Amino acid sequence: MAVVAALVMSSCSNSSNTPAAPQPADFGHVHGIGLNPADSTVYVASHNGVFAIVQGKGVLVANRRQDTMGFTIAGPNDFLASGHPDPASDTVNPLGLINSTDGAKTWQTMSLGGQDDLHSIDAANGFVYAYGAAGEVMMTQDRTSWTPILRAALIDLAVDPRQPSSLVATRADGQVIAWTVGQQPRQLTSAPPLVFIDRTASSRLVGIDSVGQVFTSDPDGKTWLAREQLPGQPESISVRSETWLAATSTGIYESADEGRSWSPLLSRRP
Repeated sequence: MAVVAALVMSSCSNSSNTPAAPQPADFGHVHGIGLNPADSTVYVASHNGVFAIVQGKGVLVANRRQDTMGFTIAGPNDFLASGHPDPASDTVNPLGLINSTDGAKTWQTMSLGGQDDLHSIDAANGFVYAYGAAGEVMMTQDRTSWTPILRAALIDLAVDPRQPSSLVATRADGQVIAWTVGQQPRQLTSAPPLVFIDRTASSRLVGIDSVGQVFTSDPDGKTWLAREQLPGQPESISVRSETWLAATSTGIYESADEGRSWSPLLSRRP
């Protein structure tokens, strides 16, 4: 757990009926993954740019080597992220909250440009939450003005799509905490030690631990079930769509049966 936490905190995607064989891609560290509801394309946000998975290959979008952190897809063609610009760019660093509406081809700074590097971002029903480099969870509804709501040492956070004032997060020590905005967080004592966490559209909890074991729980987080273990060190998980997605040090994986089994979308370059 300590090794994975250190890696996360220091790291600042066939037209025939036969699926294309997974191909290697040079992501570096993966910071986020998601499926665009507009066209069902899977996007991988990494230290080396944003990639679209096309016919079993990871295609770098716009030839931009932007260190894209906190990546989340808030809705159809509505991408949110943060991080650091392409070294060849004169864009302000850090990026603050940025938004793309054209599949990561172009990005617009919404707020905090030059001020904050947001390590984890999630959104639901117009609410956007972000965990910044200063160790603070913040909330915005207009993507411009932010309200601090919690100071803690976290790795990942997720908002409840049915109750957007309710959040869960993973800590560097593997603990899972939950809270409602305006209240103090509580530990989900029955949760296994997790690194990354997300909620499905029906609010179920899904997490992955430091060795790639996937767990699921009902929305209250009281009872957890182990699903299939993924190979490699985990780097990201996304379960907001019907197709669940995960990134590890060995590849990008998808599941169509709620984590009971996973299939490789593409492999990672050794």
